[in-house]
Amino acid sequence: MGNDTHKFSIGMVAEGITIVVAIGFVISVIYDWGFVYAIDIDLMSLPTTISDHFRTGVIWFPYLLAFVLMYFAVEYQFQRVEKGLTEQEIIESSKNPEKLKKFREGPWKLIKWTAPLAVFNYILIGDIMSSALPLMLSILWMGFAEWCYSAPLIKLRRSWESQAAFTFLPIIFILAFFSGYNAAVDASMRKPKQVIITFSQKSPHLKGKLLREFERGVFILNHNDHVTFIPWGQIKSIKTVEKYKPFRGILCEWFQICTETASNKANSADAKSRAGD
Repeated sequence: MGNDTHKFSIGMVAEGITIVVAIGFVISVIYDWGFVYAIDIDLMSLPTTISDHFRTGVIWFPYLLAFVLMYFAVEYQFQRVEKGLTEQEIIESSKNPEKLKKFREGPWKLIKWTAPLAVFNYILIGDIMSSALPLMLSILWMGFAEWCYSAPLIKLRRSWESQAAFTFLPIIFILAFFSGYNAAVDASMRKPKQVIITFSQKSPHLKGKLLREFERGVFILNHNDHVTFIPWGQIKSIKTVEKYKPFRGILCEWFQICTETASNKANSADAKSRAGD
């Protein structure tokens, strides 16, 4: 009996890991879809491999992990302040339960009204305002799903599983797709990484913004704002335009009281030579 339980537990763990990996792979594909959609490329024509999509998980998983840890840290902090009482217990212990209930629901209502404005702001201004789009669209959908299931009879006749799927599956898609979309916008506009590519054949160097690296090659945004895919077989080297700058901290950066590193000395020498010229 004990061995059966042990085998059953191992089987459950293996099955759980398989499901998590499969879900993570789907999320990575959606993320990559959002990325290439932002640079106007069809996902089906993208020369990617399965390993590319698995590597995408390395991009989004740390952010997901940080978000989950932050959520629980904030949640436990509020529980500590509220002495472990549930929402219902806090409201019922108040002298004016109705007023307290409205007060505690206020922030969520404010966020629900702010989300459509942020989405409308993106429609008016464009990609430069897309950083808040994943979160705002998720809140917008959550508010819509909450409204759809606000009728008591619907809550009774629809299973909890179907309500949760209707609410959270689109949110997962929104977060994955528009996080990839934002990554492309960052690489092309907000946080561009300027590089110089030297080709293995005798061809002129190519200078542009490095959008993404894949197993079979790289995407570059050239000075004419054209997206170009270059296979690794044609590339001899990739050199960043900006020099490496280590994190020096507030005291070193603001007050210049630290010993200069070799990199900083080189940068200072370059600055002095440019000033002399």
